[in-house]
Amino acid sequence: MPFIVVEEDRVLRLIQVILDPQTTVERLSAFADFNSTDQSDFSGWLTRIRGELTTLFPATVQLVTSQEELQKYLPDADVVIVESLEIGEAELKLGEKLKVIYKFGILTDNINDAACKQWDIPVFTLRRRTNIAMAEHTMMLILALAKRLPTIAERLTENQMVAAGTPFRPYDTRHTAAANYARIPELQTLHDCTLGLLGFGEIGREVARIANAFGLTVFYYKKNRLSQVEEAELKVTYCEFDELFKKSDFLSVHVPYSEKTKNLVGQAQFDLMGPGSYLINTSRAHIVNHDALLDTLNSGRLAGAAADVHYKEPVEESEPLLQLKQFIMTPHLGGGSRMNGLKDAKVMLSNINKYLSK
Repeated sequence: MPFIVVEEDRVLRLIQVILDPQTTVERLSAFADFNSTDQSDFSGWLTRIRGELTTLFPATVQLVTSQEELQKYLPDADVVIVESLEIGEAELKLGEKLKVIYKFGILTDNINDAACKQWDIPVFTLRRRTNIAMAEHTMMLILALAKRLPTIAERLTENQMVAAGTPFRPYDTRHTAAANYARIPELQTLHDCTLGLLGFGEIGREVARIANAFGLTVFYYKKNRLSQVEEAELKVTYCEFDELFKKSDFLSVHVPYSEKTKNLVGQAQFDLMGPGSYLINTSRAHIVNHDALLDTLNSGRLAGAAADVHYKEPVEESEPLLQLKQFIMTPHLGGGSRMNGLKDAKVMLSNINKYLSK
C-alpha cells in the first residue's frame, strides 16, 4: 500500500479523504457537507475516483505540519505533496523510497529542482483552478467598483431614479445620444488605469494575467523581487511597499495572513493612496485594519472598496461597512465552485497514479 506524505492544509486533507481507508467518519462527513453545494453525491464521486486510481488506492496518508514532521516520515514515503514545506538535498537523502514529488501550485521556490533531477525524482506542479477562480473573482470586484455596479443596478426605472434622488431627465436626442440615461457619474475605464498587487504569489500572478488583458498597468510588491525576465513575461513592474499605494488606482491584497501581516494595511497606507482610488481584499480581512478602512471610506478619500473576506463570518448585522454603498461584499466564495478543488485533487492523483503505474 503506497505511503503518501501530505503537507496538512484544509484543502489538501481531501487527499486523505480520497485515498486513506482509515480516514474518520467525522472527516468524511465534513467533506461531504463542504462539497454539497456543487457535488451532492460526494460518496459516489469518491467511489468513481477511487476506481480510477488503481495503483494509489488504498493508501496510507500521513499529514504533516512542519519541516521536522516531513523529515520524520520521509524514509517511508513513496509520494510527497507539499505547498510551502521545503524539499532539498537533506529531504531527498531521507526519502530513500521516494518516487514522486508534487507541488500544490506552480511555483517551486521551496523545491530544489536541480537536486531532484540529480536524484531522478520527478517534480509535478499544478495550476490550481481555485487560484484561477480567485483571480477571476478579484477582477469581478475591480470591475464592479469601476462600473459602480451597486449604484447602476438600482437606477433602471424612473421610480428607482426618483427614490435615489436623481429624477429622470431625458437628453435632447435631436442632438445627442441617450446613453447613461440614469446620469451615473464617475464610471471608470480600466484601460490605462493602474493596479497594485500587494503580494505576488500564485493568485497574484493569475490576477496579473487577467489584468493585462484589460489594459491595466500592473505594479507589484513582494519581499523577493522577481527577475527582470519574469517581470517582462508577466508584464509587471516592481514597487517598494509605500510606493505601491501611491501608484495604484486599484490596490488588491494578496499576501497570506499571519501575525506579521495583521493590520498590514492601515491608516498610513490609506493616506498614501490617491483620492478616488479603490481597495480590494480577497485574502484575509484582518490584513486590512477595520477602523482605518471604515474611516477612509466615510471620509470619501477612497472611491470604494470590495472584499470577499470579512472580520466575522457570517457578517454581523451591526457591521458598519454593510451600510456603505461604496463597499461591495461577497460571502467568501472567491474560490468558485467546489468542483474546482475536486478537479484539482483528481488531476494530481491521476498524474501520480499514471506515473506509478509505468
